[in-house]
Order: sequence, then structure tokens, then C-alpha cells
Amino acid sequence: MKLWSPVRRALFAAFVASLAVVVGGTTAVAAPFHQVNGQEEYASAGQEKTVVAQCPDGEVPTGGGGYSTSVYFTVSRSFAIGTTWYWSGRNTHPTDPVKVSAFVICTQP
Repeated sequence: MKLWSPVRRALFAAFVASLAVVVGGTTAVAAPFHQVNGQEEYASAGQEKTVVAQCPDGEVPTGGGGYSTSVYFTVSRSFAIGTTWYWSGRNTHPTDPVKVSAFVICTQP
């Protein structure tokens, strides 16, 4: 069995890579995406809080999440419905409020 030359292997690898880009006669192009931040809100001590972030018209969410200013905010849910990302949890600190906010990663369908 004859081994392929380095040039032939490189050409074959380039050919296979081009197949990944061209699918069914059309060129696959990654859609641009961007992050949209929701408004910051406070969760009082012991309070369950849901914050949201929404994609602009004509865009859809591809992921999302949230952040808090304290480790005392325990996340219970993180999900999308339609164009809105929901991030929920509870402030488990006994006395201090916690600032929380959701974010969503949006793209055009």
C-alpha cells in the first residue's frame, strides 16, 4: 500500500475543510451575535427574584444567564421563552440586599 505524500495529505485536508463550509450548494456563514443586558434590580434579604433580558425585534436568544453582586444569591432557574431570557433565584443573606441582572445572547435566525 502506497502512502500519501505530505502535499497530497494537505490537499485532501483542505478539500475536506471546504466541504464543511459548503453545504447543499450554499455557503454556511455564522450569524453575528451580541449580548443584551437587562436592568439591574435589588433582591431584599430572603427574597425570591426573577430578572429578565430581551432580544431586539427580529432576533432570537441563543443563550443567557445572569449575575449578582453576592455569593448569597442562589440561582434556581435560567431559561428563555420567546425572545426573553429569565434568570431567577433567592437572596439567602439574612440582612443585606443583593443586586442582580440577567443577560441574553441574541442573533438573527
